[in-house]
Amino acid sequence: MATKTEKRIERDFYEFVCNSELAKSISGTVYRKGMRPTDSNKEDIVVKFLAGMDEQVQSGIMVLNIYVPDTTIRSTGAKVEDIKRIDELEELALSFVENNDSNEYDLSKDGTPKSLEAEGIEQHFIQVRIKYRRITI
Repeated sequence: MATKTEKRIERDFYEFVCNSELAKSISGTVYRKGMRPTDSNKEDIVVKFLAGMDEQVQSGIMVLNIYVPDTTIRSTGAKVEDIKRIDELEELALSFVENNDSNEYDLSKDGTPKSLEAEGIEQHFIQVRIKYRRITI
């Protein structure tokens, strides 16, 4: 197998995610880096290539950012992290990594998925770092 470029690997992961249970469970869409609309208020996944090494085994890191709109506290009207939904999506993201059936890529976690505040948009996102290995010989 020939070595793949950053964009081809990103496209492969985009397709894996689009066809996954994780993608079916969100209210929004799967996007490649830079394509998510800035005004989206849905649960969206952004697939992003982070790093790669070209050798007999091509390896690197992909990132999935899973956006989750904040929820409103009824008594005060304040927007807060939707912890219950984030917990559910973190579990689905782990399942995506652990149960991927790709014949070309071997996937593993690169740390624990974590939620972070998406500044200025009343959303949080789960950052999932995925190590990949792809045999090129």
